[in-house]
Amino acid sequence: MGDTIETPDIEQKIREILESLSCIISAHDSCAELAEVKGNTAVINCVGPCLHCDNRCIEDAIREKLPDVEVIIR
Repeated sequence: MGDTIETPDIEQKIREILESLSCIISAHDSCAELAEVKGNTAVINCVGPCLHCDNRCIEDAIREKLPDVEVIIR
């Protein structure tokens, strides 16, 4: 059996990741917060220029720590 991360653990890890990015995100006049986690899908609400940025800093940071989690930015 593969390792399964429970939803509360995923939520906590994503919140920690977003907190670690807060300086970068706020420097770009943006904000991002976890909206929901369903299964292995995380929905992040993002406001400001980071929403349409091609760098994908938020997605990449989450996938680096949680490679099995699909990230949706809205």
